[in-house]
Amino acid sequence: MTKLGASKVALSSFSNPETWRKSGRYKDDNPELFHLRDRKGAEFLLSPTHEEEITGLAENAVSSYKQLPLLLYQITRKYRDEPRPRQGLLRTREFLMKDLYTFDASPSQAMETYQQARDAYKAFFDELRVPYLVADADSGSIGGNLSHEYHVPTANGEDTVISCESCAYAANEELARSKAATTDNERSPTGLIPIRSWYGITKDRSRLIEASVPQITNSQGSGASILKRHQEINQHVIKSLYPDLDLSIEDPLATFTSQLVDYDSQGTAHSSKPSLALSIVQIYDYRISRESFHRDNPVTRQDSARSGFMRQSLDNVNTFIDPSSLDLARIQDRDECPKCGEKSLKLQQAVELGHTFYLGDRYSQPMDAKFATSSSHDISNELATVKGDPKQRATAKSGQAFFQMGCHGIGISRIIAAVADSLSDKQGLIWPRVIAPFEAVILSKPEYKASADELWDVLSQQGQGFDPVDAVLDDRDRGLGWKLKDADLIGFPVVVVLGSTFAEEGLCEISIRRLGLRDKVAMEDVRDYVCKKLAQI
Repeated sequence: MTKLGASKVALSSFSNPETWRKSGRYKDDNPELFHLRDRKGAEFLLSPTHEEEITGLAENAVSSYKQLPLLLYQITRKYRDEPRPRQGLLRTREFLMKDLYTFDASPSQAMETYQQARDAYKAFFDELRVPYLVADADSGSIGGNLSHEYHVPTANGEDTVISCESCAYAANEELARSKAATTDNERSPTGLIPIRSWYGITKDRSRLIEASVPQITNSQGSGASILKRHQEINQHVIKSLYPDLDLSIEDPLATFTSQLVDYDSQGTAHSSKPSLALSIVQIYDYRISRESFHRDNPVTRQDSARSGFMRQSLDNVNTFIDPSSLDLARIQDRDECPKCGEKSLKLQQAVELGHTFYLGDRYSQPMDAKFATSSSHDISNELATVKGDPKQRATAKSGQAFFQMGCHGIGISRIIAAVADSLSDKQGLIWPRVIAPFEAVILSKPEYKASADELWDVLSQQGQGFDPVDAVLDDRDRGLGWKLKDADLIGFPVVVVLGSTFAEEGLCEISIRRLGLRDKVAMEDVRDYVCKKLAQI
């Protein structure tokens, strides 16, 4: 952050709901917000993010384009009312984050700052020396139209990242798309594709969504082809089309049909009339031709298996078939990459550790956060021609402009959990050097305490071409075997032992599990050896 020229700030953990209402992010039914009131009844929020607060701070601090760019960062605790905290530090109600907020005068300058922030994040994750992926991402509730996520692949990850083994393409599953190409061998000899349906229902229970994709088949011989993929629905695509979907409902079709009036063969009603205007929307994958998509609505198909009952109220349910060409199938391993065209896409479970967002004027415009420009300056000329933003153009012509913003976060507490999960083995943790509690630990038998003290002094001093080693001397009153197991459990990058080998040969035993090394090194060479190996981890 210092290299970027960012200044450190400390924002309050309490947020004013009015600022959230002003930005358009406040919702009474938002379950993730912690609400509280003081003794006077005034309402507050425990901040999950600080975009509104930092925008107000910049508005008060900046009056002219000459004061931009402005970069502010903080390291603070945040709060989110998670319904199911789990996996230790990966998903908690209280968490530690580093946030960088950027303010620029124009979109072009904001993009330069965005790239600088991305470069800083890359340098940070490179220094961790942990495998990571940078993926194109959806901006979600934060807003904006450009964002990237930083993921560490791990089997316990909650996100799915799609990356290409042949090129640099990588994207979160919410945004990723495979190359859309329909081939003849995806169809059966009759030209008809077996169909598999998925159902979803909106939060108000008024709309049922039926999404159809080609069904995988295993038929062999007789010229029949095999539908190799596309049997899984990509729920992220459907959620983007219908944001009010409730994905927590286990049986959406049953929930929807329970609202319809049942009549037996004598015309007797067995349920009450629905209070909502109900509708059914049918969408289908582009691999299914419109000509072959002649299907009754799902309620009719369900009722055809029943005897003696019919749903006469179905006449009042609006059924609509969406003609859009949609890719509804979840990407599978070896699908075609949309960037290079090779069949080399790979799915990986991962943990998100960082996220960069270009926000534009997502917060500055609704909060009316502006600064003065110069009519002769390039900034005014650029803003006056912004496409699709008449308010920004009108403001620029009046000699003012809305801040162009970015926000960039790193989940500090999540890093601890993700690295521990990614690098641990059956013996314990294996910390990367830059976040280890100490770079090295020195263990010895009681009779070699003086030599251990001397070695600690040597490692801790500035050397020729080397920085001091951040070492700790384990002088606890426990046996050497116990200390060895504890050092492995804690995960020190380097373990130096003065034991039986030191007594017999005058050599120290050095183990570095991250590199798979276990060497014997003379006392006078330990410093050089440790410093060179630390540079690799």
